[in-house]
This record gives sequence, C-alpha cells and structure tokens, in this order.
Amino acid sequence: MRNRAPTTPRSVIRLAKRAVRFLRRDTRAVAAVEFALLLPLMLTLYIGSVEVTQLLTADRRIVLLSRTIGDLTTQSASLVAADVDNILNASTAVLAPMNASTARLRVSSVAISGSGSTDPKVPNKASVCWSYQRNWTALTKGSFLTTDDLPTGLRTDVGSSLVIAEVQFPYKPVIGYVITGTVTLSEKIFMRPRVSTYVARTDMTNNAIPNPTTGPCT
Repeated sequence: MRNRAPTTPRSVIRLAKRAVRFLRRDTRAVAAVEFALLLPLMLTLYIGSVEVTQLLTADRRIVLLSRTIGDLTTQSASLVAADVDNILNASTAVLAPMNASTARLRVSSVAISGSGSTDPKVPNKASVCWSYQRNWTALTKGSFLTTDDLPTGLRTDVGSSLVIAEVQFPYKPVIGYVITGTVTLSEKIFMRPRVSTYVARTDMTNNAIPNPTTGPCT
C-alpha cells in the first residue's frame, strides 16, 4: 500500500489566499516608510529655505545701511564729529530688528590728486581727508588708498573727492541648522558729494580739505 503525501486542508489554503489579497491591498505601511525616509529631506529643505531667506534679508539691510550713510554724508558741505555720529545712528532704524550695536561702521572722505606721472597706467592718488568709525578702526588722515580700496576707474577726476561708506555685520542665523556659525556680511559704497567738491570737517585742521585743492590731504 503506497503512502500518500499529506494534503493541506482547503480551509488553510483559502485563509492564505485571503491574507495575500489583504496584504496586496493594504499600502499603509509602505506610505509610512516612504514618509519616514522623506521627512529629514523635507525638513532640511524647509529650514534651509527659511535660513537663506533670513540671510538675504539681512544682507539687503547691510546694503541699504551703507547707501543711507553715504547718502546722508554727501548731502552736507561740512560736518563735525557729532553730525557724523548722528548719521551713523541711522543704523538702529535700518537694521531693526537686528542688533545694530554689533555692526562695524566707517565713513571716509577721500581726495583725488594727480599721480605726477605721464604714464596712463599709473592711477591718480587717493588720500584720506578724514575718517569716522564705530566699532572699527578709522583710516589715517593723509594715507593713500591702494587700487584694492579705491578702483582706478574712480580716480579719473583730479581735484574731486569721494565719500566711502563701509558696513560689516556679524550675522548669526536664528536656527543654525543649514547655515551654521557666524557669517560676516559687508558692503562698501562710493558716492560723490552733492553740494560741494569736498565734504569738509570743520572740527579738523584745514577743514579736512586738500591744500591746495588739487593736492593730497595731509
């Protein structure tokens, strides 16, 4: 008599088929796994976009502040230290709600004089007539700026002057997840005086104007 292989009860087979059909229809676990995998990437993109937006907004305020300082300075024919200090006080309003006390501010008047050379490749001299700062170091009166500090293209008009407004700001992101550490934002702008050839400082020797006017400040 031959032995027969054990057979699986029909009820067990039907139960197994139902389980397979159920598992094929139920995708909740798959969605949960996909969400868990995408969540870190989604959070990084969201937080990163917020931090970049805040950084760009802060940088825009730094640009606006440098323009404001330069614009207010060039609207005067003469100033004293208290006037320049009041101009720099504009930083509180322009940078709000950022902390303006940490900003480095500097405004300087620079005279353009001839180089004394017939070589067109030698730029005209740019000498500092006066410089005022906050949380920074003022430029030395009578010192000459290099072409890195004042480009050659701005030195063409001998006997003229320029006002240089500079701002540096140590920006720290609020969250610090994507952009970490401190980012130094900086801006430098050059402007011509509007109502006179030079913006004089009446509280300084020679009014901080070149003597003669076509020569360097000393």
